[in-house]
Amino acid sequence: MTVAELNAALKAGRLAAYAEARGGWPVPLAGAAYWGVLAWLGLRMDPANWSLLAAVMSGAIFPVAVALAAIFGNRFMKVKVPDQGAVFMAMGAMLLFWPTAIAAMWNFNALTPLILAIGMSGHWPVFGWSYGRPLPFLFHVIVRAVVAFGIWQYMPEGRFTVLPAAVAGIYLVTVALLFIDSGAVARRLTQK
Repeated sequence: MTVAELNAALKAGRLAAYAEARGGWPVPLAGAAYWGVLAWLGLRMDPANWSLLAAVMSGAIFPVAVALAAIFGNRFMKVKVPDQGAVFMAMGAMLLFWPTAIAAMWNFNALTPLILAIGMSGHWPVFGWSYGRPLPFLFHVIVRAVVAFGIWQYMPEGRFTVLPAAVAGIYLVTVALLFIDSGAVARRLTQK
């Protein structure tokens, strides 16, 4: 098998996984719920407690995604993605943002929402690559970083409310994009 043939076979497998998992949309839907709750909490608690709760609650994102997948019949957990190891490595690399987030919480808490907003999205480009559809995933991470920075820099009073609400909104747009795009890919694959 040549390198070109191997790349073509991997691309076909990635797209098939993307179509079958419908882009894994329950995960960003769980992310939207997480960030929506953080926006609500930003109206009700002080920033130090918000940051602590944000860190603790982040562990609920994946279980909520699995529950949403079960409710809606999405099989993203059962879909085998070629290069599955790269996905796990991307998750591991993304988790390396936590020391920075903790340092911010302890020393300059106002930076915490920005670090969480950007740091928790570091794996998105690799997920898009692993599905053979990087553009929706890159859209998410780039828009998220730019919007989060803009709000953090130019709306300091909204760092614990507007910023998480904006991230939740970006997640909802991404859910729609993934659902529509993965459906289009599925239709194309069945027509071949």
